[in-house]
Amino acid sequence: MRKLTGALIGVIVAFVGASIAAHELIDQDALRQRVAEALKKETGLSMAVKGSSIQILPWPSFEARSLVLQRPGQKPVFEAKTLHAGLSVLALLHREVRFQGFVVDGATLLLERDRDGNANWSFSRNAHPENGGENAPLPVRQHIGERVQAHWDLSLDALHLTNSTVRWQDDMKGMSGSFQIGTMDLAGLRSPSPWINLQGTHGSTPFTLQGHVGDLSLLQSGAKPWTFSLGTTLGADAKRDWLNVDGQIHDARHLRGLSVTAQGEWPNLQDAHRLFPHANLPDVRGLGGELSVQGDAGELTDADWAEKGQALLVSLVPGRVHLHASGLIVRGVAINNLHLDADASSAPLSVGADVLWRNTGWRILSNAGTLEQAARAWRDHGQTAVPVEAEIRSTPLSLSSAVGSDGAVPPANAQDDAKITVSGTVGAEKSHFVVQGGARTLHLPKTLLHDVSLQGTLDSKGLSEATLDGFAFKSHEVDVDGVLHLLTDEDAVPLLNGRLHATQLDLDALRGLWLAEVKAEQAAKPVKSEPVPMPGPAGTVEKAATQSVQTQDQSAVPAAPDAPTGSGAAVPAWVKRLRAQDLDLHLTLDRVVFYSHDYTNLVTHLTLSNGHLRLEPISGQGQGLTLAGQADLDASKLPVTTHLTFQPLVLPVGLLEESLKLPLLLQGPVQLVGEVTGQGDSLETIRQSLNGHLGVSMVDGQVDSQILGRIAGPGASSLLGSGSRPLRCLGLHLALSDDVATLDTIGLQSGRFSTQGHGEVHLGSQDMTLHLVPSLDFEGAGASTPVVVTGTISAPQAKQDRDGNGRFQLSIGDGPAADPCTSALTAAREGQAGPPVSEQSHHHNKAGDILRALGVLH
Repeated sequence: MRKLTGALIGVIVAFVGASIAAHELIDQDALRQRVAEALKKETGLSMAVKGSSIQILPWPSFEARSLVLQRPGQKPVFEAKTLHAGLSVLALLHREVRFQGFVVDGATLLLERDRDGNANWSFSRNAHPENGGENAPLPVRQHIGERVQAHWDLSLDALHLTNSTVRWQDDMKGMSGSFQIGTMDLAGLRSPSPWINLQGTHGSTPFTLQGHVGDLSLLQSGAKPWTFSLGTTLGADAKRDWLNVDGQIHDARHLRGLSVTAQGEWPNLQDAHRLFPHANLPDVRGLGGELSVQGDAGELTDADWAEKGQALLVSLVPGRVHLHASGLIVRGVAINNLHLDADASSAPLSVGADVLWRNTGWRILSNAGTLEQAARAWRDHGQTAVPVEAEIRSTPLSLSSAVGSDGAVPPANAQDDAKITVSGTVGAEKSHFVVQGGARTLHLPKTLLHDVSLQGTLDSKGLSEATLDGFAFKSHEVDVDGVLHLLTDEDAVPLLNGRLHATQLDLDALRGLWLAEVKAEQAAKPVKSEPVPMPGPAGTVEKAATQSVQTQDQSAVPAAPDAPTGSGAAVPAWVKRLRAQDLDLHLTLDRVVFYSHDYTNLVTHLTLSNGHLRLEPISGQGQGLTLAGQADLDASKLPVTTHLTFQPLVLPVGLLEESLKLPLLLQGPVQLVGEVTGQGDSLETIRQSLNGHLGVSMVDGQVDSQILGRIAGPGASSLLGSGSRPLRCLGLHLALSDDVATLDTIGLQSGRFSTQGHGEVHLGSQDMTLHLVPSLDFEGAGASTPVVVTGTISAPQAKQDRDGNGRFQLSIGDGPAADPCTSALTAAREGQAGPPVSEQSHHHNKAGDILRALGVLH
């Protein structure tokens, strides 16, 4: 027993002695220098250590504190608070510093790239380090002699990282960010299959990365294919994002022969913002599927890793695609159930999606050649022509949407039975499409068409020329055909020329289109403020100041009226738009239906060149009239000049009210006779400069009853009712000058109400002063009293007017009055013919019987 105890004590003393001897004999400063030399040789980075120690028992290991790796003159690439690693003694005998277990805590990895593209992560092996390791002292004290060519290598078996941070700052791309590493294990780094296990966070979002890679030595030698299989997750909930990437590269050193397959599911692509908050990714929901790509950097022997990586990215081509997205929104258009599928590079690339646009649903199914053709066209920017086929159908009515489950609402066109097919080829140099389609009904924004058919052929030569030939669109409401030709040139303004011929155009059925803007203006109610005094002919009256609600886009507002008009004047946006497009179109309309009236053989020639817009001549037949006129707007230079001639013309009154920014008071066709000119740098200054004469007349239209009630005076509103009422006639004749319309003739009749008079209207403010004599007919006799109407066109205010002696007058039962329409229409038409006015209707009412009983009427 004593001998065994003595032997054990001897062994312990021997081990302790050997450990102490090793600690005393090994020069740790020289060992750190050897490690630094090996590291610089492998990576080009310099190493600084605040303190370190080495031990033999219980196993050889190395410990360092405050480790810093950096390039001269740059920020540290890597910093660590503590570092502990086991060393292989046998490897030291072969001039190799091998770390068997590398444990790092509190590390910071900083990746930077400046504006010139110089990156600190471009590690280059230093083949000729300073002194080449020659004449370097051995890592033992009191050595004798010197070794020659003492090159040392560096290797790592495993890495364990805790409580660390990774940061990047890319000034070249304008990107930066960081994330935290809770734990990261890299094991088997010298084995044929190293593996990684990373648990990290960015802010409060956890993520993981796990998987295996091939032998790391193949990254330098490229002797065999290098494989990898990695998986990542993002988030902590049950439906967290995941992505798996598997592949191999035949020559990793030169980035040759890459093949990758990615699979994953992301509830929303914008989830990546939790890691990359400035990525500005689109809102794509339910993104997932499978994608396989191949690539090859090519022969770039003298290029660095960044250049090889860029060449590899450019060379990537898909080999198989199965991608889907449950929903995304592009410029207000909702795209749901999007699918992209191709089983192989030689298989067709099919695209399917459900599109919801303005309450209409569409199902799109298409093929774009083969996957290989589509990828080649993408890479050569369309130089490769790709055959395409597409079918667009209205979304059929489903049971869930029909019964409204979960708030589902059927699209407006669910029963349209619409179908459009497109076939042809598309390419950067030349494209050809044939379009055909039809629908039992077709829902368009604010209108509905019936028994629709569509056909046409579109040919293009790149972006320089396009022709739409054989175009024909037919329905009960519209029947139009024609040919259009578009020419574009980098050195010239685009030119659109051709002809459009309409066999029929029913504006009554399409009133939702051309009245849409007017109704929008009408819906924007003015905001009333406190009344302010305004002088008038009948003394001081009060005008309600109004402030219109701003509804239009400020970018479309013309320049201010006081904008300079010289050669250095700023060009208004609407003038730039006129100058940016040339037109040469021949327009023919065989039959136009408007307010139940037919207009036939309408013809005009529309030209626009360098901002000079002309519509001449304008001719046709309407309401028994021969229509004629012309319009000329010259914006080729400032100030803009305009010249309008009506001899006569019949236009929708809604369009006239919209162009003048007037409220929607009248409905029906309005006849215009006269000549108007103006000039200015904006629509407002043109309006202020208008000069000329104009007659405006209408028969058998509609008028707003409330406006008539306000014109007739207090108490008349109850007699005229509300809503629209038939308008037998309206006749206005006016002279334009200094932004004022002076009306020498005003006359209208609607039912038993009629009025005549004169006045003036300020076009800018719409303030008016009208002297009228409204009359109510009672069985052939009338009751009338003079009134003065002030306020604005949309908010008139009427008060009883005084005669020359300052007295009010009321006339009742003066006998049958002359037809108020005759003189008003004669003045408004300036001697031109016009549609006949309907016969006056005879009214019988109890009020007339009472007046007869009293002897007032006879």
